[in-house]
Amino acid sequence: MRAHINDYALILPIFHVKRISLNKKKDQSMSISVPTNTTLSVGIAGTGALGSAVAHALINGIDGLKLTHLSDLTPNKDFNIPYVDFDELANECDIIVECLPPKAVPELAEKVLKAQKTLIMISSCALLIYPEILDIHKDTHSRIIVPSGALSGIDGVKALKELGIISSKIASTKHPRGFTGAPYVDKMGIDLTQIKTKTKIFEGNAFEAANAFPANVNVAATLSLAALGPEKTRVEIWADPEAKGNMHELTIEGTYSTLYSRIENKPDPANPKSSMLAAQSIVSALKDMHNQLIVL
Repeated sequence: MRAHINDYALILPIFHVKRISLNKKKDQSMSISVPTNTTLSVGIAGTGALGSAVAHALINGIDGLKLTHLSDLTPNKDFNIPYVDFDELANECDIIVECLPPKAVPELAEKVLKAQKTLIMISSCALLIYPEILDIHKDTHSRIIVPSGALSGIDGVKALKELGIISSKIASTKHPRGFTGAPYVDKMGIDLTQIKTKTKIFEGNAFEAANAFPANVNVAATLSLAALGPEKTRVEIWADPEAKGNMHELTIEGTYSTLYSRIENKPDPANPKSSMLAAQSIVSALKDMHNQLIVL
């Protein structure tokens, strides 16, 4: 598992999937092959608050992409687009966007990866909780793209890794109600209604955090993939009744640089466990599929 994660962290998260192949010929000259601007079909698995925001962006228009299929146990009547099962979604679409609860991700991922398609995966914690996803992926020619989600500073983290990262830490703060239903909260018997001041309710590594708070710590999982891996990425989770949004603070110490990043996102009204920025990070990744100018 650790080896798979380490290999994966070299390419995740990424923000574009345009492939330019350089074919070196015998005379040492180089030819560049750029894919034609064909329209790619996009499917979305999960049309809750997150998936619906991405769907609206695609319907409003993203160059080179067309939303053709949706999948959800409870179809959203706002969309006049066919709802299909995971099998059809994987077979019919070039790009599949995952906007699911983490426990539903393995089933989707298996079908998409075996169909050799591109999976945009916002539930990055599923890569830590369900290692079989990476086991399947390593035997396919599919691609997984992990957007930055609700984080800032991932571009700098990736650059720091090239020079060497000494330590990596993320501290996430949310209103106590944002942790309702988390396995760790239930297991430890934490009464969220009794938290009156900012309180640290968890400290551990990204592996432990992903299992303890699967709906809350995609940010920690994404950081771990970009930096030192899940076992060496430290995670603190704070509950603050005065919090007006979801705040994430990164402290990354590198060999030559130290990165501090802090972002405070207003919670999505439809899903206080997440932020509206997460959906827009997916939209940004989708736009980069055909962008001729890409800023990383």
